Amino acid sequence: MIYEQQNVKNNHNFGSIIWWTLIRVVFVIIVMWLLLDRFNEYSQWWAITIGAIAAIGIYPAQIQYQKFKEDSKQIIEESLCTSCRWFDPEQLLCKKLDLHVSENIIPCEGEGWEPFTYEDTL
Repeated sequence: MIYEQQNVKNNHNFGSIIWWTLIRVVFVIIVMWLLLDRFNEYSQWWAITIGAIAAIGIYPAQIQYQKFKEDSKQIIEESLCTSCRWFDPEQLLCKKLDLHVSENIIPCEGEGWEPFTYEDTL
């Protein structure tokens, strides 16, 4: 099997959404820390910092996550992987091979498919 970069519609996976959120939040914190001397009151700085983290860090992540869920709905509904015990629908990940599932690629090519058991649902 050849594992290549998979073409996913939104070019995001759950990990990349978290990673870029952390990068944006750290950037906002650093910039706001450098601007601390420009504020008259410390409470004013906190309010603007929290607002900037929400607007620049968290809100874009929510939009990306909603788009990720929307774009991955077809994979979750129509893929062979959906009925496998190793499939993680939140991340579109085959936990057995640690590879992402896409519309055209089933990581194990069906050979590693195992159905859910009663114990998996508990």
